[in-house]
Amino acid sequence: MMTGQTMLSNLKYVKESKTKKGKMVYRFDPPEDAIAAGVVRRQTFQDGRTARHEIPKLIEKVEAFRRGDIVAGNIGPSSSLRQVVAHYLASPQFKSLARGSQRTYEARLQHAMDTEFGSKTFGDVRVKNLNAMLCHQVYHYWVEDGSVAKANELSRIVSVVFNHCRSLDMIDDNPMSKVRKLKHEPRYITWTPEQVELFIDTAFTNFRWRNVGLIAVMCYEWAQRPTDIRLLKWSSLDFDKRVVTIKQTKRGATVELPISDELMDMLTQQKKDWDFQEYVVPLQRPADGAYRPMEREQVSHLANEVKAAAGLPESLWIGDLRKTGIVEMIEAGVDSLQIMSVTGHQNVQSLNPYHKHTLKAATNALDMRKKR
Repeated sequence: MMTGQTMLSNLKYVKESKTKKGKMVYRFDPPEDAIAAGVVRRQTFQDGRTARHEIPKLIEKVEAFRRGDIVAGNIGPSSSLRQVVAHYLASPQFKSLARGSQRTYEARLQHAMDTEFGSKTFGDVRVKNLNAMLCHQVYHYWVEDGSVAKANELSRIVSVVFNHCRSLDMIDDNPMSKVRKLKHEPRYITWTPEQVELFIDTAFTNFRWRNVGLIAVMCYEWAQRPTDIRLLKWSSLDFDKRVVTIKQTKRGATVELPISDELMDMLTQQKKDWDFQEYVVPLQRPADGAYRPMEREQVSHLANEVKAAAGLPESLWIGDLRKTGIVEMIEAGVDSLQIMSVTGHQNVQSLNPYHKHTLKAATNALDMRKKR
């Protein structure tokens, strides 16, 4: 049978020593990252009974921190970037973001922190060792590993965390802001009316594709993001008033939109088939048979199948249908405030990226001038 002293000597992070008077004391010496994060601190216990009671609790705190079950408490210049990210994700500033933005930030920050530097990752770098040269290196790694657009997005989100450090007086300036970013051409692809019609017609020839076809119809007709359509519930549709209410995940805006006769027919049939569960375009999860919203990857995969069957270009994305709907409203001369009531944008400047210099737009402008 092991004695209490032997049990303590076998515990992690415990060092035994004797005082000048020959008394045994127990030193809890946890890892530096847990100390820097404010999760635990070094402690010395003068008696074995207290040590046997308290040290296992402290060890479990360290293990929970390593597993990610608890985040950094106190952070400072000696904290790693991964610990700072954990602190930011627990902050009121992050929690004030829309749910969709939170998911994007978490995914992008995880990717950024996992960027490898030799035997370490970017997340292992301590705040006190941050500098513009290091940020320059990681930025260009992101460019080479992905694209200029992706690197710019990652640097923008990482900069938010660095500004969080500045607000806590951990750093004097944001080193990522000193990196000269490369320019990239924004993606600007829209569908033609014929392509939209062909995609929808093809999707409705196969029950396997019907849900992605309905998603395409709603994204195009209502000029909404695929994420908001994927998450749409029957409770958001009023069939009597022929109105849908959508709370957008990106900015939290709520829009009320009319349901056209053609779309009403589609949704009525969809409700007959799927009204036993809550989602308008559901997918049954194989693991437990539960019905959940279609995942983004599933929508993309099925959309690619439909495009291949219809002979449509691979470059067309379901996400481009919102842009297509907005551009069509602009080209039709719809008032900007009316467009914003559909799209959920908060200011007119947000519509600028959707303005295209096209022959149709120029013709409409010149025709309207002649009618004055």
